[in-house]
Amino acid sequence: MSSTIFVQIAAYRDPDLPATLHNLIERAAQPERLHFGICLQLAADDPPHLGTSAFPDHPHLTSIRFDATESRGACWARRQAQDVYGGEDFLLQIDSHMRAVEHWDDLLLKTWKECSDARAVLSVYPNGFQQPCCLQTSTLPVMAAAGFDANGILKLRGISRFQLPEEQPERPIPGAFIAGGFLFGPGSIVREVPYDPDLYFHGEEVAMSARLWTSGFNIYAPNRLLLFHLYKTERTDKEHSATHWGDHSNWHLYNLRSLKRVHTLLGSLNNAPESIRCFNDQPDELQPFGLGKKRKLSIYQQWAGVDFKTAEISQTARHAEFNVLQP
Repeated sequence: MSSTIFVQIAAYRDPDLPATLHNLIERAAQPERLHFGICLQLAADDPPHLGTSAFPDHPHLTSIRFDATESRGACWARRQAQDVYGGEDFLLQIDSHMRAVEHWDDLLLKTWKECSDARAVLSVYPNGFQQPCCLQTSTLPVMAAAGFDANGILKLRGISRFQLPEEQPERPIPGAFIAGGFLFGPGSIVREVPYDPDLYFHGEEVAMSARLWTSGFNIYAPNRLLLFHLYKTERTDKEHSATHWGDHSNWHLYNLRSLKRVHTLLGSLNNAPESIRCFNDQPDELQPFGLGKKRKLSIYQQWAGVDFKTAEISQTARHAEFNVLQP
């Protein structure tokens, strides 16, 4: 029996969502194995082609619709989509503006198996594409640390490490950081490391990286191209300009709460700016969205080459050159 994949998508007023769904289904080797959970956030005056009327016909596609005014940000929406999870074998979290290679589902499962690790998580900032489906296929990316921002939050970046096809690695590449727009692993992640709806956007990825790793999951960048992302520089139509922070005047309150949670999680709150430390909109209780119990945060920092309290980053982290064996 084929492994099932739960495809989790948060979509905020995104005109590319229907094309993303059509592309994923049409290019899948076994589209029937896909089970979609979509958090669809639309404004009252958004045109119909942004919504379900433009979705492909698929037996396992569930969307939960919210008015855009109800939305509390990207991570909140990811959590709403995750609530549709029905016990599928694997979880694939992606953004709502993606494209895939032919037979991407078979290749994704093949890549995961090549990790030879039952706790493997595949994640990376995907290469970009230009609409409708011009894919950037010349390089293979990996995830690295970019630096700490003014709020004391670790920023990540993608590095085009390998030239394709001549430098394609034989196996997935061990790493330390995940990307929110492409995360694949065992379906048990939904139960063991549920998405925190009180995170907003900034800090989401480093928080989830630490939570997954301390819960016993190991992070890898795929050794082949699988999915592609539509970045702002590659967008051509004005409809793509809608953002949560552009629509919500109180977005900064969601952001402050989120940044405080990230600092609390990573033990770096004393080093955060005063505006974050003094934000008391709600208690700082993190459970069930805290660190895992299987490995310590201090060991994760050694592996990742970062220190959250001192905001130091090793050259290993900056260049994504991690050891082959994870502790």
